[in-house]
Amino acid sequence: MAEPDVVSALVALGFSLNESRAYGALLQESPATGYEVGVRAQIPRSAVYGVLRRLVKAGAARSIAGTPERFAPSPAEELLVLLRKRFDTSTETLEEAIRRIDSTPAVPDAFSVRGYDRVLEEAERLIHSAQHRLVVSGWPREINRLAAELRRTTKRRVYLVVFSHAELPKLPGECFSYGLDEGSLEEFWKHRLVVVADDIKTLIGATENTDKDNAVISETPAIAEIATSQVALDITLLSQRQKRDVQGVMAKMLGPRVGSLDSLLARGAAAKA
Repeated sequence: MAEPDVVSALVALGFSLNESRAYGALLQESPATGYEVGVRAQIPRSAVYGVLRRLVKAGAARSIAGTPERFAPSPAEELLVLLRKRFDTSTETLEEAIRRIDSTPAVPDAFSVRGYDRVLEEAERLIHSAQHRLVVSGWPREINRLAAELRRTTKRRVYLVVFSHAELPKLPGECFSYGLDEGSLEEFWKHRLVVVADDIKTLIGATENTDKDNAVISETPAIAEIATSQVALDITLLSQRQKRDVQGVMAKMLGPRVGSLDSLLARGAAAKA
């Protein structure tokens, strides 16, 4: 992991930008004086010693006595163990605090999230929640990000259907793809993602890999039905072009609606004859 990645990862864990830069600088060269860290990490001299002492207090750095005082980073493996322990403890404390609250706030039937990473986090959450059936339509870039969780669903015996116009990675379940080049498709189509879990939970969102991406997450069965029907239509068109039998997949995706519609159409044709 490059130094900029270390800095952004530490910021995401709650360290300040200067603390993250100072730790990254110490990883590059240590032990180092505050002045040396300040120059390397572009932290003002007036602030760098305060930053380093906060890292020492947090267990991310070590102070070496002397004149001048020098600093070294805590070994990455030790820091990771420390941070995981603190995170687990904080999570357990929050869980206990929530349990002590008497009232449970009402959960909205639909809500939105913004930002590429948040959209994929919610998609992963829906995939993880699936118990019986999961329908996914998207692009390889996003499906690759979700692939590990998709594989785990099939181990729970969830029926998985994945559709994409572009070439998909190797996945379990029923996969349908035109195998088109992702870059060529991007010339005229935008990245979109659809996830439907158990015919109830739905995510429909933009996944252009920007902070402006947004998605709607719903627990309205009618929305799940419409989203599933759209993916089923895409698969039906693909099957006609590829001469692939998808009757069994449609039956599992759409349930008794398929057979009932066929019966009605047959009766209507007989009545007209």
